[in-house]
Amino acid sequence: MGGSGKIEFANTLRGIAALSVIVAHYFDVYWTSPVTVSALTNAPLLNHQEIPVFVSAIQLFKYLNLNYGAFGVGLFFLVSGFVIPISLERKGVADFIVNRVLRIFPTYVVGFGITLLALLLSCYYFDVSWMYSRDEVLIHFIPGLRDLLWSRNIDGIVWTLEVELKFYIICALFVTLFKRGSISVFVIPVFIALIGAYASIVLPEYGESNAWLYIKLLTFIYPAKFIVFMFLGVVLYYYHSGKMSLLKTSLVSIGCFSLFAAMWVHGPEKNTATLVYSYAMALTFFVFAMVWPTCFQSNRITDFLASISYPLYVIHGVAGYVVLRILFDLGVAPLVSLFAVVVMALYISWVIHICVENPSQRLAKCLFRKKVLPLVSEFPQQIKQQTPPPPR
Repeated sequence: MGGSGKIEFANTLRGIAALSVIVAHYFDVYWTSPVTVSALTNAPLLNHQEIPVFVSAIQLFKYLNLNYGAFGVGLFFLVSGFVIPISLERKGVADFIVNRVLRIFPTYVVGFGITLLALLLSCYYFDVSWMYSRDEVLIHFIPGLRDLLWSRNIDGIVWTLEVELKFYIICALFVTLFKRGSISVFVIPVFIALIGAYASIVLPEYGESNAWLYIKLLTFIYPAKFIVFMFLGVVLYYYHSGKMSLLKTSLVSIGCFSLFAAMWVHGPEKNTATLVYSYAMALTFFVFAMVWPTCFQSNRITDFLASISYPLYVIHGVAGYVVLRILFDLGVAPLVSLFAVVVMALYISWVIHICVENPSQRLAKCLFRKKVLPLVSEFPQQIKQQTPPPPR
């Protein structure tokens, strides 16, 4: 543990994950996927005639089939799976839920607002029409609604928050098992995988006969495999805290990853199943960090990246693409453009962290320190104590 009470290697991995996602989007996707960038920014399609040498050098790992973005997201999911049981052991359900809500929603609302401003800038600069309806925008402000209502993904990153929220809900529902440190929690990913497998089997049938049910099945199948993957973080926490032996940890880990991979390979997104390799590399990297934590001790760079990792993740994508696209159109050199956009993303994320994320977390701690919200969990017991016994 670090001085702040955080597990140092996990906090360092959060910073590495943020850096990995930045590299994926600014040094890969922007240059190699112009159609994707055009769709996200509503800017005219731009095909890069020549990719800068320094960008090509960073892309060398792609020849090893490593996707930086999937690797970074995999690390984020594993860190969440690892630390959530700690929160559940220390807090009540109400405390946990309020803490998660105040951590995710205020920062995301501000970050998504910045994404919308960037899209407005793109529409103004390139003289194009606004492309989203009012309902699509409003729905997007509340992570967890978009996929349920089958609305378009505007910022390209909200899907990961939707997965996280579903994972949090599942953990809260089975809080008793987590507090006991019971290995029965690993029946949950098996159950999810079985439902996902059945949904994938019947999916083609409903695609032709029942569009509503088809959409609902897809809404379950897509995040289900990532929730199973997040339970790998729980497995590793159980081992780290002495709740499971090395043998049990190895067997459960192999089982969970096999379910995750099978759900992807045999699911409706099997055309992207090569990304399983990048998630496997994220798992390997996480295990390495857990076994040799001295290699991942706290330092200023990773601590800074870890502290701003969430706002950075929220705002860097579309806003960064828009600014890069405009700078490219103005003839600014690629190296200068990338440097400017990275600095911009880091600075805005730091401001959001200081002005929004930190105050939100302090509010959550203040509410429970003053015993405002624990009364909710104590209320049933108070009623029981105050209710007179029934007449004999």
